[in-house]
Formats: sequence, C-alpha cells, structure tokens
Amino acid sequence: MSKRTVNLDTYSLSLFTAKEDILNPRSSTSWALFAYDGVTNNLKLADSGAGGVAELAAKFHISKPQYGLCKVGSVETGAPRIVLISWVGQNVDDYRRTECATHIPALKNFFKVQYIRM
Repeated sequence: MSKRTVNLDTYSLSLFTAKEDILNPRSSTSWALFAYDGVTNNLKLADSGAGGVAELAAKFHISKPQYGLCKVGSVETGAPRIVLISWVGQNVDDYRRTECATHIPALKNFFKVQYIRM
C-alpha cells in the first residue's frame, strides 16, 4: 500500500459495523463520521449519532478532511438511502486536499453507497 493510499484495513471492523448500524432498521443511528488517525491515511470511526444529516453536518471540522455516512429519505420513494459525504475543511492545505480526493473511489467501493462531495 502506498503512503498516499487510504488504509481501510486497520479499523475495518468499526468502519463496517458503523455502516451496518446505519442500515439496521432497529437501530436509531442515522449517521457516522470518519476521520484519519492523526497524520496517517488510516481511516477510523470518529463519531456517530441519531440526529440526522443536520447533526452530522455540525460535526465537520474546518481543519480536517472527513467523511460521513448518512441515512436520508428518497424524494421519489421515501425509502432510506445511505450516502457518503466527503468533507474537506477550508483550512486543509492543498496537498492534503488533493491526496484525500484520490481516496474517494476506495471509500465508495468499501461502503458501496452513493457519493456527495461537499
């Protein structure tokens, strides 16, 4: 694995469990927030909650690249969908911003969800 590649293996169990918790209709969890472990490219679960997309949005930090998984209702069917939100705060330097953009395909593949860039 190159230094620039996102590492989804180190914390894979908690990443997968967070997604399954959101998908579980018996769970109140509606979102999960993921962040890098320090200055590494190891992605880990940072937080989760039941307050919907508004609560998740309040968790994004202006100095960090982060990702959110969130359950949202479909306008057409009303059925819940899970979306991946990519957040790169305004204080993240250009090098890190570019590096994190290359991680998105791996995240989409791992979580198997729709993608929204913010």
